[in-house]
Amino acid sequence: MRVRWFSLLGLLLLSAWAASPLDKGLVIADAGNHRLVVLSPEGKLLRTIPLPKPFTYTDDVFLAPGGRVAYITDPEVDAVGAVSFPEGRLLWLYGRPGRPGSGPGQLDNPDDLVPLPGGLLALADIRNCRVLLLTPEGKLERVLGQTRVCRNAPGYFNKPNGAFPLGKDRLLVTEIVGHDLAVVDLSGRRLRTIPLPVHYPSDANLTPWGTVLVVDWWSPGAVLELDLGGRVLWRYAPTDREGRLDHPSVAVGLRNGLVVLTDDRRHRVLVVDRRTNRVVFQYGRTDTPGSAPGLLRFPDGLDLVR
Repeated sequence: MRVRWFSLLGLLLLSAWAASPLDKGLVIADAGNHRLVVLSPEGKLLRTIPLPKPFTYTDDVFLAPGGRVAYITDPEVDAVGAVSFPEGRLLWLYGRPGRPGSGPGQLDNPDDLVPLPGGLLALADIRNCRVLLLTPEGKLERVLGQTRVCRNAPGYFNKPNGAFPLGKDRLLVTEIVGHDLAVVDLSGRRLRTIPLPVHYPSDANLTPWGTVLVVDWWSPGAVLELDLGGRVLWRYAPTDREGRLDHPSVAVGLRNGLVVLTDDRRHRVLVVDRRTNRVVFQYGRTDTPGSAPGLLRFPDGLDLVR
C-alpha cells in the first residue's frame, strides 16, 4: 500500500507540473517587440504591456516584492527604470537616455535591475565594470567595483552582466571577461571566485533548492546548474536541430524543480525537466519571430509572477 501511495503522489505531482508548468505565472521581456508578455500558471497569454519612452529595447524585467512594480533595463538607450505593473506607467528613470558614459547619473550598457532582500536594487553596469546599488526610488546608494577599471580581482569586476542575491548580504556577480562568478558582499568585497566552464556566462542566480543556474550566451548555447563550490550538477545543451539553443540569456529555477529559460535568437521560452532533459512547455514558435499571440521576438529576460 505504501508503494501505491507514493506512486500516486508522484503521478499527482507530474499532473500538477503538466497543468501549471509556470508556478504562479511568468513575465517575459520581449525585447524585439518592446513589451512585457504575461503568462498564466498554465502558460496562457494573459496580457501584453507596451513599454514607455525613452525605452526602445527592454531586455530584462524583474518584479518588486508584491508584484506591483516592474524594474526594466534597456542597453540600447543606456537607461533603467521602474514601471507600474501591469499598467506599464513610468515611475522613475535612472541613466541619461542616449548618452552612455561613466559620469554622474550615466550608465554604459546596463544589464539586470534586480531587487535584493534588504530592499536595494542591484544593477550590473557592464562597460563601466561596476555594480550599482539603487534604492527602490531609483537613487544611487553605492558603487561596487572601480568605475572603468576592469579586472578579475578583489575590489573590481570585469564586464559584469548580472548581480543576483545570495542570501541577504551577498551577491552572485557574473563576469563576462574571465568567464567566472564572483561572490561578493554588499560592500563589494570579493569572498570567492568560481570559474565557469562556458564561453559567455550570463545571469547566474540561485535556485529555490540552493544551487546556481547560469547560461552560456552562445551558439550552440547551454544551461548549467552548479553547486556553490563550482561543481557542475546538470548541463542542458541539446545538439539536435530542434533542441539546440541559440544565445540563451537567463535560466530560472521554479519551485516545482523545473527550469524556465529564454532562447533569445530562436524566439522562444522553454521549460525543461532537469530529470529527463525534456521540454515540458514552450511559448513562442521556434525560429519564428512575431508579435501576434503565441509569438515572441528576441525574448531576452523573464521573472516569475509573485
